[in-house]
Amino acid sequence: MLVLGRCRRGFKGIVTLACLFLVFLPFALARDSDDEALRHFAAAQRAQNAGQLDEAASEYLKVVQLLPNAAEAYASLGLVYNAQGKYADSAQALAKAEKLKPGLPGVSLYLGIDDLRMHQPASAVLHLRAAIRSEPKNEQAHTWLSEALSDSGQHDAALAELQKASLLFPSDPALLLDLSRLCRRAADQKIDRIFMTAKGSPLQHQIYGDIYKDQHAWSNAKAHYYRALELDTQWHGAHFGLGEIALQNQELDLASHEYHLELQTNPRSGAAMARLAEIALLENKPGDALTQFESAIKAAPEEAAHAVGLPPDPVAGKSDELAKDAQSSLRSALSQLEAAPPAPARSLAIAVVDLRLGQTDASLAAWKQFQQSAPHSNPSTTYQRALIQFDQQNLNAADVSVRSWLSTHPVDLQAVYLSAKIDQALSFSALQKLLELAPDSYPAHQALGDIYEESQNDNKALSEYKLAESMAPNLPGIHFSIGNLFVKLHREDDALTELQTALGMDQDNPEANAEVGAIYLNRLDPAKAIPYLEHAVQQENDLWSAHQQLGKAYYTQKEYTRATAELLLAVQHDPDGAARYQLGLVYRALGKNKEAGEQFEISRKIKLENLSHAKTEMTTFQKQLQ
Repeated sequence: MLVLGRCRRGFKGIVTLACLFLVFLPFALARDSDDEALRHFAAAQRAQNAGQLDEAASEYLKVVQLLPNAAEAYASLGLVYNAQGKYADSAQALAKAEKLKPGLPGVSLYLGIDDLRMHQPASAVLHLRAAIRSEPKNEQAHTWLSEALSDSGQHDAALAELQKASLLFPSDPALLLDLSRLCRRAADQKIDRIFMTAKGSPLQHQIYGDIYKDQHAWSNAKAHYYRALELDTQWHGAHFGLGEIALQNQELDLASHEYHLELQTNPRSGAAMARLAEIALLENKPGDALTQFESAIKAAPEEAAHAVGLPPDPVAGKSDELAKDAQSSLRSALSQLEAAPPAPARSLAIAVVDLRLGQTDASLAAWKQFQQSAPHSNPSTTYQRALIQFDQQNLNAADVSVRSWLSTHPVDLQAVYLSAKIDQALSFSALQKLLELAPDSYPAHQALGDIYEESQNDNKALSEYKLAESMAPNLPGIHFSIGNLFVKLHREDDALTELQTALGMDQDNPEANAEVGAIYLNRLDPAKAIPYLEHAVQQENDLWSAHQQLGKAYYTQKEYTRATAELLLAVQHDPDGAARYQLGLVYRALGKNKEAGEQFEISRKIKLENLSHAKTEMTTFQKQLQ
């Protein structure tokens, strides 16, 4: 299940709905003898307001015994059960309320939440759509529907629903965090799809190179770009990536060499021409820069502008600080550019120089002049239109265009990669809005925690998650995030505390159950591990690592038949051969030596293949150092 970042409407929202039912209930009562039911209803309200949920449930049960046709009483009982985590009981009570009085406020919403908590996303979608029809501006209905769609595998629809919600509620920090996370998840899934489909291809190495480049892991990025070129000497993008690395490290001659090589394989690369123009500016050669910018604009104006950071790209972030001599060259070039006759190349050059010197307002003014005077590309396909819109940072339009193209060209992996980059940019854009809107909110601290964790800065991530936890201790997912970090930091006792807290809030959380089980197994306590691991795979059957851990636990307990069943599932996703090896141990314990030998051999081949791949990468890396 995707755990989104919002502090969903919890106890406070439930109390609000229950108070509404209290207003409605007297109208449902027709006899003086119903006064007793009303007294129990009021008592239930008081208990509910005080957080005494067991007592509240008991009082509501008395009401429904006295008034078996009072929909409001069943609805209130269902809300209390929901707050207690008794989702099956809640769904039963709410379904009764819905049958007695269709359209009662909040009932469809919480029926959908119950279904989602019980891992029935398809049913949840139906209820949540009904909730939106009843209350089109109910933010919770939209966000829960997005999660239900995601959990049912309708990822595009989930993202569209959350984008719709963000337009309805643009100032909600939690919604922006949800949107950012869902966009990032969509990007990751598309990258994973490419890696599975095009393993060992130049595109895979191009993507790895781009990822490492963005992380400033220069050596790894270079190795992958060189590997892409070894596989295809005419591959577009690898030389450009190498040029970007050299430029960011202020190695201008090397950067220029790589950009020229890119132009040999792709003569209409507006990005390479624009970067050569920027190098000319850094070398105080404004005349050469204008010539390069003119060529770049003629070839691909939008691509050229995007390559030099215009309009500002939320994924690229801020440029590294320039050395003093580079700043001096840019200032000298700027005075000469300002004396040049008006032209799109002049406007773009001035916008770039001002941007690099931190003169934001001046850069924006020159950028507007460029937009007004520069020619526009005429795309011949929807894919080309998507590329142009992405370069313009018109992300929503680019998303629509690339989805349209992929609907008729689903195996175009370059288009899939573009779609992933658009999703990534949308994710960063939402984060940017969040940090501007509410920099000290719990969603902002969660977002910073996500960023730090992704960049492997686990201690900073932990600090941010802890801040979010202190501001919203009942926030779904926060205790799991903290517990997961403690696992990575080898602080198992702290991890268990946080993960058990997460399970206290949601006992069916598959990832938390899997983590707790793995900790106990690591402590050589398979008896404690097994119930958690069993629950994890029951809730989410594609947790392959949990299947492997459970198989290992069963093996340790000498439950070989059950171990075999779990490991046969785990070997379907076994990138390092560990599950195959474990399955071999099980077969050997069963006396099936032939089957054991087969599994050991498969495991050995996987490990050798991985080692061979690593050696190839190292050889490529060593070559590029020579």
